[in-house]
Amino acid sequence: MTKLAPLWILLPLLPTAIACGPAGIAADAGADAGSTSDSTLESSSTTADATSTSETQAPSTEDGTETSGFVPPNDDSMIEPCDTFAQDCPDGEKCVPYSPHGSGWDAHKCVPIMGDQAPGEPCISHGIVEATDDCDGTSFCWDVQDVDGQPVGTCAAFCTGSPDDPQCPPGSSCLISGDSTISLCIFGCDPTLQDCDVGQACYWTNNGFNCMFTTDDAPAGQPCNFVNDCAAGLGCTSADALPACEAGACCTPFCDIDLGDAQCDAVPGTSCVPFFEADPIPGLEHVGVCISP
Repeated sequence: MTKLAPLWILLPLLPTAIACGPAGIAADAGADAGSTSDSTLESSSTTADATSTSETQAPSTEDGTETSGFVPPNDDSMIEPCDTFAQDCPDGEKCVPYSPHGSGWDAHKCVPIMGDQAPGEPCISHGIVEATDDCDGTSFCWDVQDVDGQPVGTCAAFCTGSPDDPQCPPGSSCLISGDSTISLCIFGCDPTLQDCDVGQACYWTNNGFNCMFTTDDAPAGQPCNFVNDCAAGLGCTSADALPACEAGACCTPFCDIDLGDAQCDAVPGTSCVPFFEADPIPGLEHVGVCISP
């Protein structure tokens, strides 16, 4: 399947109280990734993690003259970029996505490996700017939520291979942002079964169906900006593929093509159309989406 062109860099981030991971997964309103019409959506995950700068007492020269009234907290020019696929950091470090300014995942850096939590195990994140966690050297803390005041997520393995040929363990697929800043192995799910943990739903990412935390639980027919704006069982789909949508994209049901159009009654004028035009993911051949016939 062809990867979609994400809009997440252009869209605003949702002001949710989570430390990192998908506060909102942007929906591409005009994408077609080998699935039906314009119904398939790219996702990549981004969140805002507030960062601040503070004024400090101005440093002085030897003659007592103040040189400046502001000291920047970070010098990005001192951070060497790295490659999450190659994991080319020094021993004891790993290459992770981060945000230099707390406004979206847009760079990579090496950070110390501070724990030994394996992929699939719970983790603690230290935020989108610091980007450290207690996952092992093969994984990164993802899908982070505020749980009793702590930023708790799940360790997700780094994709191996390359952006053009990403590799993941069986049962998972590589979630890749458009510029490959995010490249993590996420375990798959069935959108017609919604076989995810409580608080999560099964959404289409860039090359597979994956469990993600829900945000707004928007009902069928309502506008959406991000894939996980929609309630479980729904996908954020281009308005061009729907008979009536007063925004760039709206929520519409996933469906089982063997069970007919009655599953699409929540969005009048739609039919259950096969999600994949060709080469469906094995085991998901039955998956459809309610769009204009």
